[in-house]
Amino acid sequence: MKTAIAILTLTILTLSCKDNGKTVTTENTQIIGQDSLTNTQTKNSRQGINLIHETENLKLYGDTTIDKDKISYALVKFEPYIGFDDFEINAIDHKKYADLDLKSNKGASNFRTRLREGFSADTANFAGHYSFVYWGCGSPCQSSLLIDRKTGKVYDSPSASVGYDFRVNSRMLIVNPPDTSGFFMTTVFTANL
Repeated sequence: MKTAIAILTLTILTLSCKDNGKTVTTENTQIIGQDSLTNTQTKNSRQGINLIHETENLKLYGDTTIDKDKISYALVKFEPYIGFDDFEINAIDHKKYADLDLKSNKGASNFRTRLREGFSADTANFAGHYSFVYWGCGSPCQSSLLIDRKTGKVYDSPSASVGYDFRVNSRMLIVNPPDTSGFFMTTVFTANL
């Protein structure tokens, strides 16, 4: 009985996965690479994932071989109405006034090497007197923690998938910033961060 069910399941899967002679041809499209997020001209770079719809502020990519309505990811034009200057700070202080306090944050001891390296830097890199420390945690994944150089305390900060943008003279932190052409990637599948 188990053998009959296995053969039936295999037969159904084989028949449902056939192409049935339907092919879709596409011309060159612009694809934004997930790792570098830079524009490159490519022809059929991803099997079945092609440009479905494009406007000035939106590009939708999806599966054009099976169901054109299945969107894999979207690129949305980033049009900021605020900038780093809107959160500018008055003074930058690169000095360390306290030792690194790994006990001030529950997860800090798990990343003590990264935090020590970031804290040992000669200068602050975020909001005047903070060390913003981040590292890769998979593809695409980046984790981060924030260290107050005045107190040595470690604070939670957001995770990202394509990076961060920040300045030493601003309190603004952009998580998953847009690429150089102004687009940022959104996906159908999201993680609870």
